[in-house]
Parts: sequence; C-alpha cells; structure tokens
Amino acid sequence: MNFIIDDDYEVWLKKKLIEFRQNGYDEISLEDLWEYCTAYKWKHYRPSRYYQIVDDILTITLNDYFNYASLKAQVYNVSSLDDMELDDLLG
Repeated sequence: MNFIIDDDYEVWLKKKLIEFRQNGYDEISLEDLWEYCTAYKWKHYRPSRYYQIVDDILTITLNDYFNYASLKAQVYNVSSLDDMELDDLLG
C-alpha cells in the first residue's frame, strides 16, 4: 500500500519521529507513522479539525505504533501454502 503524506501534517510527523529516534528507534519512517494514522488510528473515524489530527499524531506512543506493527506483521505477512516447503516442516 502507498500512503501519501499530507503536507499539512508532515512537520508534526517529523516531531514524533524525532522523539522515537531519541528513544533508539531509527527504523521507523515518516511513511510508517502516516500509515499507522491512516490505516489504523483513523480507520473508522478521522477527526475533522486540524488541531485534533495534530493532537492524535503527537500523542502516538511507541507502544501504540508497535502494537500496530505487530498486528500488521501477523495479518499481512502470511505465506501461502504454495510458498512453504512442506517437507521441511514435516521432517
């Protein structure tokens, strides 16, 4: 999936990214944070006011993000049976 970052919120995403990097998490990107917001946090409801969206971005915790990343890995990274070496699993 391709999530294009809304320019209005890039500065706030960068602030959050700096916070995450100060805590030693350098692998998280702006795109990752924006995907978290659009695909997970706002999946059912995106706030209509600018300040509400900014507040949502600034209150993301590492725990929130990693819960999403863990769920995403479990749901989207499932191999098909055709790709698995069943002989390796059985023997």
